[in-house]
Amino acid sequence: MIVIVDERELVTEGYSSLFDREGVASAGFAPSEFGEWVSSAADTDLRSVRAFLIGDCREGAI
Repeated sequence: MIVIVDERELVTEGYSSLFDREGVASAGFAPSEFGEWVSSAADTDLRSVRAFLIGDCREGAI
């Protein structure tokens, strides 16, 4: 799975759509949502992450 982090919903949805067409699982998050996801995600979900795509995160740290 590829995790996409960007404050622009259009960007996270666009990349998710492109990866989906190629058969690659992905999940998109706003910077403010990412920390909560990491804290609550199952170990199997975290182990399935193969890459992080970090985009525009002006509103705060990830």
